Amino acid sequence: MSDRPQRRVASSANSMSPSKPCPHFQRNKCRFGAKCKFSHDTQKPQDQRIATQPRPGEGKLREWKRLLEQGSQILRPTATTVSRFFQLGLELMEGDIGGAQDVVKMLATDKGLSFVRDVTDRHIPARQANLWVSEIRPLFLLITHPLVVDSAVLEQQVATIFNYLYGIGGARMTSLFGCVVQQIQSWPSSATEASRFEALELAASVLSKMLDCNTTNIIDPKFGRIASDLDTCFQEPAKVSQGEHTFSQLQTRKYLDYIRQRLDVGDEILPVHARPGIPVIREQFVMRRDLPGKLSAEGPRHDNDHAAISDIKILPTYEEIMSPRAEYLPTTDSTQWHVQGIRGRLDREFRLLREDTVGQLRDAIRETLEAIRNPQKDAHIRSKNSARTYTYDSPTPVNVSVDQNGHPELTIRCNQPPHLKQLSLKKRKEWWTQSKRLQSGALVCILDATGSVLFCTVSDATLRTSEQIKERLGPQQKDAGQDDGAAGKTDVLTLADDADHLYLTLQLVEPTKHDLGQALRWYQNVGSCLRRYLVEFPGVLLASFKHTLTALQDMYLKPKMPFTNLLAPTDGSSSEITVNQPQYARRPGFQFDLGCLTDGKGELVVNPRNPPSPGVIAARTNLDETQSVAMLDTLSRELSVIQGPPGTGKSYTGEKIIQGLLANKEKASLGPILCVTYTNHANDQLLEHLLDHGIEKIVRIGSRSKSERLQDLNIRNVVKQFERTKAEKSTLFRLDKAIRNHVRDADSLLKRLSAVGSRASIKDFLERTSIAHHDELFGKKDDDGWQVVNNNPERTVDRWLATGLHAGKADRPLCLLQGVRLCDMTYGERQRLHRYWLTSIRDKIITEILAIHQECAEQRTERDRLRKDVDLRCLQQADVIGVTTTGLARQLDVLRKLRCKVLVCEEAGEVLEAHILTALLPSVEHAVLIGDHLQLRPQIQNYDLQSTNPRGQQYSLDVSLFERLVSPPTDSAVRIPFSVLETQRRMSPSIAELVRSTLYPSLKDAEKVCNYPKVVGMDKRLFWLHHDRPEAGAANNDPLSTSHSNEFEVHMTTALVSHLVRQGAYTSSDIAVITPYLGQLQRLRRRMESMFEICLNDRDQQEVDALEAESSSPVGPSPRAQLGKTSLLKSIRIATVDNFQGEEAKVVIISLVRSNPQANCGFLRTPNRINVLLSRAQHGMYIIGNSNTYESVPMWAKVIRILQEQGNFGRQLGLQCPRHAEKPLLVSEPDDFVVVAPDGGCSLQCEQRLDCGHACLGRCHSDMLHKAVKCLEDCPRFKKGCDHPCPLRCGDACQPKCMTVLESVELLLPCGHRVPSPRCYEAQDPASVRCTAQVTRIVPGCSHQVKARCHEDVSAANYRCNAVCGTPLPCGHNCVNPCHRCNTRKDGKTVLSQHETCTQRCAKDYSTCRHSCSEPCHGDAPHPPCRVQCEVRCSHSRCGKLCHEPCAPCAEQSCASSCPHTSCTMPCAAPCDWVPCSKRCEKILECGHRCPSVCGQMCPDSMYCQICASDQVLSACVDFLEMREYREIDLNAEPCIFPDCGHFLTISSMDGQMDMGAHYEIDGEGLPVKLLAASTPFSSGSVGNASIRVCPSCRGSLRNISRYGRIVNRGMLDEATKKFISWSNAEYARLAQVLAAEQKKLADMPPPRAAQLASQSPNTPKNQAFAKPRRKNLNSLQRIVGGQRYVTMIGLWESIRVFATKVREEEQPLQRVADLVKHANRENRARGGFQFDETAIQVKGSLLSRILQVRCEMTLFSDFFSLSSKGKLSSGGASRVDEVKIDWSVYIDECKAIIQLAEGAMYRREEVQAHIFAAQMCMFARRYGTAPDSEAENAKQQERLKREALEHVSMARSLVAKYPSTSSLEVEIDSVERAINGGTFYSEVTSDEVRAIYATMSADLGGTTGHWYTCQNGHPFTVGECGMPMEQAKCPECDAPVGGSDHIPAAGVTRASSIERLAAGVERVRL
Repeated sequence: MSDRPQRRVASSANSMSPSKPCPHFQRNKCRFGAKCKFSHDTQKPQDQRIATQPRPGEGKLREWKRLLEQGSQILRPTATTVSRFFQLGLELMEGDIGGAQDVVKMLATDKGLSFVRDVTDRHIPARQANLWVSEIRPLFLLITHPLVVDSAVLEQQVATIFNYLYGIGGARMTSLFGCVVQQIQSWPSSATEASRFEALELAASVLSKMLDCNTTNIIDPKFGRIASDLDTCFQEPAKVSQGEHTFSQLQTRKYLDYIRQRLDVGDEILPVHARPGIPVIREQFVMRRDLPGKLSAEGPRHDNDHAAISDIKILPTYEEIMSPRAEYLPTTDSTQWHVQGIRGRLDREFRLLREDTVGQLRDAIRETLEAIRNPQKDAHIRSKNSARTYTYDSPTPVNVSVDQNGHPELTIRCNQPPHLKQLSLKKRKEWWTQSKRLQSGALVCILDATGSVLFCTVSDATLRTSEQIKERLGPQQKDAGQDDGAAGKTDVLTLADDADHLYLTLQLVEPTKHDLGQALRWYQNVGSCLRRYLVEFPGVLLASFKHTLTALQDMYLKPKMPFTNLLAPTDGSSSEITVNQPQYARRPGFQFDLGCLTDGKGELVVNPRNPPSPGVIAARTNLDETQSVAMLDTLSRELSVIQGPPGTGKSYTGEKIIQGLLANKEKASLGPILCVTYTNHANDQLLEHLLDHGIEKIVRIGSRSKSERLQDLNIRNVVKQFERTKAEKSTLFRLDKAIRNHVRDADSLLKRLSAVGSRASIKDFLERTSIAHHDELFGKKDDDGWQVVNNNPERTVDRWLATGLHAGKADRPLCLLQGVRLCDMTYGERQRLHRYWLTSIRDKIITEILAIHQECAEQRTERDRLRKDVDLRCLQQADVIGVTTTGLARQLDVLRKLRCKVLVCEEAGEVLEAHILTALLPSVEHAVLIGDHLQLRPQIQNYDLQSTNPRGQQYSLDVSLFERLVSPPTDSAVRIPFSVLETQRRMSPSIAELVRSTLYPSLKDAEKVCNYPKVVGMDKRLFWLHHDRPEAGAANNDPLSTSHSNEFEVHMTTALVSHLVRQGAYTSSDIAVITPYLGQLQRLRRRMESMFEICLNDRDQQEVDALEAESSSPVGPSPRAQLGKTSLLKSIRIATVDNFQGEEAKVVIISLVRSNPQANCGFLRTPNRINVLLSRAQHGMYIIGNSNTYESVPMWAKVIRILQEQGNFGRQLGLQCPRHAEKPLLVSEPDDFVVVAPDGGCSLQCEQRLDCGHACLGRCHSDMLHKAVKCLEDCPRFKKGCDHPCPLRCGDACQPKCMTVLESVELLLPCGHRVPSPRCYEAQDPASVRCTAQVTRIVPGCSHQVKARCHEDVSAANYRCNAVCGTPLPCGHNCVNPCHRCNTRKDGKTVLSQHETCTQRCAKDYSTCRHSCSEPCHGDAPHPPCRVQCEVRCSHSRCGKLCHEPCAPCAEQSCASSCPHTSCTMPCAAPCDWVPCSKRCEKILECGHRCPSVCGQMCPDSMYCQICASDQVLSACVDFLEMREYREIDLNAEPCIFPDCGHFLTISSMDGQMDMGAHYEIDGEGLPVKLLAASTPFSSGSVGNASIRVCPSCRGSLRNISRYGRIVNRGMLDEATKKFISWSNAEYARLAQVLAAEQKKLADMPPPRAAQLASQSPNTPKNQAFAKPRRKNLNSLQRIVGGQRYVTMIGLWESIRVFATKVREEEQPLQRVADLVKHANRENRARGGFQFDETAIQVKGSLLSRILQVRCEMTLFSDFFSLSSKGKLSSGGASRVDEVKIDWSVYIDECKAIIQLAEGAMYRREEVQAHIFAAQMCMFARRYGTAPDSEAENAKQQERLKREALEHVSMARSLVAKYPSTSSLEVEIDSVERAINGGTFYSEVTSDEVRAIYATMSADLGGTTGHWYTCQNGHPFTVGECGMPMEQAKCPECDAPVGGSDHIPAAGVTRASSIERLAAGVERVRL
């Protein structure tokens, strides 16, 4: 090169210059470049070596990251380092996918992009040598690597890199490509590192990717200049041999052409100043054709009429629906198109396909709208091209929801169709179950008379019947649903269950903001509502055309597709065109290796440029000569077209082509071969055949496959085996979480939307917008200050609306009503204002919903792209990918990245050109189209677009691309060469002659078809049965009103099929019935499914043959298992003509149906359908039809003439009996079959002998039916071993054993038991008899004693022991399951025991009451609270709570313990202060005798009178000391006590039970005379030693005995105290968990949007004026943030506050009783006092509630100030935080009070938390508190608060160090301390950490069962079932030692004297 000497000089000069670096170069501003005298090397040589060479043991990725770090340094890396950086990155692309993704992500950061900047901004200006090879080429290869440009995960990073290369205004791109063009232009001829054309290809590839990065790039002229420079380089003569780089030249040409096409799109966009109002040249278009959009002479037809198809909406707009002008439809004449070339072809196919699909919807909707607006018009007049519709009246939305992916769904109620309202529920359900209406995916639209149109699809959530929901639920969900009761069933909305209405769920087709907003406003309609209609388009599936139309639009914008010169040639092209070899086959020396097709016959190599003769291929493969021609043509043409007439092996040829190409996959870098078909059936068939040929790496795309073999090859199943990278998993997790949050937010907003008109919504709205109206409507006082009492507040708004004057004057405008009092408004004004309120509330919510929906849709799209990355990796590893044309359009974005080079399309003649065009992916270099244009054409709906219609011939939408290429519509159109297969292997020659003489003159017959056997049971193999029976009219109520049927042909066809089936020679796949009409098909099916025939089962026949071969001496006749009964329908195949293309059958019966005087044969007039109809049969074909109706069609006329000439035509069909061939059998009516061939043979007697030897009594029939005959003669055979005859018929198989009963015989068995009247076979062999006598046995292993039958071996391993297992379980119960379910036995031992989860009743006693747990066993899980009704009662009242809830002591001042001699003066709840009277009661019983009870007790029934009592009562033992009976007792000296249970004892015995000596001073007679001491209920040694405290006979309650009121009341107080402790702990745990959950929810909640921020005045509303300061502060936060953010948290705070009031000291049972006693003493009503240990008062509940309240406030403050710091609380640019005025001293004082209380009670954890909160409040006060006026005072205050905060932190740390149980709070202490010392302002601990703290604090009391203890500091805890400790531990509150070992408590641990001392007596007195 010319500049190389200059570079050497510069380099030499630099080598002599000093080593000082250039300061300007380091800042990228050196103006001298290579002439600079300072060094431009940023590192010394040794540094350079260290930086660029890998270190020992360093991997490539680590080395690359080390180099990346140099991107952040001021001294830039050297050129060698930059080169190594890009080269390493390129090498990493070939390694681990996750590592490669990381490389690209880091390259897109500032550090990575700095290396790109080094190339473009430093090295290119410096003109460094060899820059292309060292830096630019590795960079280009890196950023165009398939892993980079095809990844959805890296889309953002790739765009960043290309945009950075583009630079500001394209400056960096211009510099970069200027250098590239210069280097290519001066390319050295001796260069060996890279080819010039390879460089051009790479540069063009980068430029095309850069062009696609931004939409605006297509109008940037810099791209055009660079592309022109590259094109100039391309046109220059290559400086190396041309043949070597042919492939790169082709690739470069592709890229440059694509860039030019994209720039042409930009050129079509006119400059703003160049858009005139009326184009001057419009007339020239009008003269020829009215063009679309603004090109039309009359202007656009409607708002969806555009010149560019990319601007057209898929579904019609209202203007389009109502437009009277015809749509612009391009014709077959390309000269009239407004866009030329391939984009014109795409435009034509899009418009015609849309007209065929969407056009029929448009016309149907217009006709429906006209019928709605003009109901008097004839509703039956309908355009024949419009879609069939069903209309449902009065659709009304009843609910709006979002599914789990955020898609909105509308639940709609419509009127049931009129004919269904009269049906019963059962009939209606059957109708909807069988109906095809409103199926999932069906397209519907909702419209009204104004033209509002909303397109939707029926959601999968729509239920047809209520039973369907059970099918969708899993077993667990079903079980859970059963518990809901009948109430849940009424909520299920279905199509059928309601007689008047149907309910369905819809999804919007295009949930745009407009459509979704329209749907939501319809859901919450304000004001009058127009009547709407729901229109269904049955059979129209949106997915069948939407994706294809969308794909055509995308291709129109980016027309990057192959074969454009063949598909859309220029005007000057010749009609005969040469098709080149595939691009991959143009490489020098490339040859195809076809050795895989030779079946081991040697090698076979094909040179595509010089292929061998077809004979060579045919001789060495299984292909015939024409198939070999097709193979060679395919390998040598980039676009190969193969026509295959019926039976010529199109599919077989295609499979062999695929096999051959796969053998060369690696050599040609083909990638996966894409196999495309129109139908799922054809795709399944093709892939199954490829599997049969050993091709395994197949992937099927699409969910409609019916092949079981392909299920595991479906992409959804294959992709499960692929792992995602870490980046993909992370991004997916983030997106899923974001979508879930959006769904949650949308659900919340939809609930608010559903309650727009509620009192709460209006109240909240007025509170924010109009305080005056709010106070007037909802205020508590009227204008005069009187209190307003509202009995029904929910009716407030309704009452206001219903009143008001109906004034005659005009209503005032809304703007004035804002300032008018509500009571002064008229009725009309109230209605208008109310509608305004509702509209404002609704529209605000809808705006928020739309914003959430938009964000969710974006994230959903991103997630879908990410998931498709794994799909792409899966598809890249496949050899063959099968997909339908519709599925391909749906997955186009993935398949475009696949880089597959070969496309094989079967059924190409049936596929619309639009579908083929979408299948031509940019990477395809070789396309193979296989089909037959003379068979079925593509199906379209619009007859006006069909080529067979004279009006539609100009459009010919039904002409496929296949047909257009081989048979162009005009002579001047391009015709490409194609191959034709000529040897058919399907039809018998006489059948083939019908299509050979009409369509395929060169069709040849293979040898095998000439040797077909005759059709069994028929005289001829081909026949037309002519008749003149007329067809039936279309049924009026049949939904298929356009279909036809012929009843005669139904019966005749059925009879013929039955005759053929009875021959026994054909299986179910051998006989086919074909008919052109669906109506005839349905009648044939109904007829045949009611008829049954005997058939031969092939598999059963094989089994019988094997059985007979193994059996040497068969007993009785041969088995008949090979015969079976089935319906006639299951014995054959039946289909319409269109659905039978590609299929074949041995015998085909055709029902033509049409028979009419008009000779109208319907759509069987086209040669294509006739061809298919006549070419399906192999051995025989029988046509039933009226020839007069069809002979007017030329092709039918030829066929009829051929049949007549061959004698295969007539009014009588000849049958043939296979056994009596000479007997003529002719039929012309269905009944003739019964006469001439009743059993499929003839009318003669059957001459064959049965297998048993008897004669057959039936008519002549086939061998199959002969085997079905059962001989009814008596069986002549004798039994083996005896002389008894066989009792069965001859045709029945003999029994293997003689079953004759031997009367009067008793058989002795070997076991010793006897069998009376045995059967003969048992007497012959007694040892074989199984004795059934019951015996008792011991089962080895489990040792259970069981009852078993004598013959059963209980020691066998398979014996199932059914005895109860009985093994003790860890839960304490014994296993009740059968032994065999738990124990596995082997060799007489139990080797494995596995017990199921115990489900018995728990039954463990609670520690707080006398009850036991009634729940199923729950192991170590805590017991649920006791749900029994509380039993605490007294003479005044009883407790109404549940047992586990704390009781309120009775507040009555009088006690029921009294008698005439003395009484108790204490309140009812306090322990009694009386000495109970021991005298005999002086009252008289009903019998007249004196009461036997004690004075002061209730008198018993007279049955207990000692004088009148019965002997049973008198003999009762009532004195346990002397064991005396009742009759022996002197009641005057020792009266009795009579409890409620009915048993009774003497006073001395009962006193002993109650241990009265522990409470009273006892005299010498054992009677109480004095209280032992003052009432100290919890003093030591009170009743701890009592033995029996219940009725000794039945353990009944002694509660009603007032004599023991002192003991009972003391026990009740103790029980209430324990309940209080357990309840407060459980309630705290619940509230704490709720707080943790709400805290997490608040942390995950997105910040409020600007629309959510409240806009009201900062003044405090009136309803907050009386709130307490702490609540008032929280209300202020909610008012500023707005929305629902803090509503739940503030409600929780209120719940905690209520809980705190319930656990205060004065609310506890002991304190309340003490207060009652004090009150009685003040009133001088009580003599004694009530003393107790103050430590018995529980302060922990109060502590926990106050701490919980402060933590709740801390959470709200932290979130509020965090939002403020992020600028989320600004309104109008100003923060609103200053509106919050908080007195922080209130919170600091509260924390100090908690500290003091916790310290006194020695609750260390609570003390630490209070210190933490105090420090946090000090920090809040420093930052957000009110500052003093002077700066000095402010500084002092700041310092004081900081010092105080640090003191609290220090105290907390010292407590944590001293008490390990508080260590869980250390994280929170660290966080606070960092904030105080200037770190991040207080970061809230995570919700998981908070939940752990709460769990620890709430678990301190252990379980609810066990025994109560206290530590040395008085903190209560429980010990388990045994009641004494077994392990060492520490008190969870103060770390004092608790627990113990060997049932001995630790030092200082005592039984809870304040709680449980009397608990031992609680059980005995039955509290």
